[in-house]
Amino acid sequence: QPSAGWHHKHLYNPQVITPGSIMPPFRFLYRLQRIKGQPSAEAVKFDGSDALPPGWEIVPTYDAQALVAYLQSLDRSYPLPEAPAD
Repeated sequence: QPSAGWHHKHLYNPQVITPGSIMPPFRFLYRLQRIKGQPSAEAVKFDGSDALPPGWEIVPTYDAQALVAYLQSLDRSYPLPEAPAD
């Protein structure tokens, strides 16, 4: 997935992205914090029933940002010559 937001949502709560997923959540990579002034630009956005109460946000730690950058660097959007698609 190319979107950093998708990766952060999936790491924080895999069930939101893939219902029934057996992947464990990696919530320890994120901080739940009160919004003071402006919300963080890096905050993970959840909608609907998964949205946080007003005044709260989930912010990725440095480790979460580094992990997502690494996952995005594993670009597999190119065709593999040894496994052609029909």
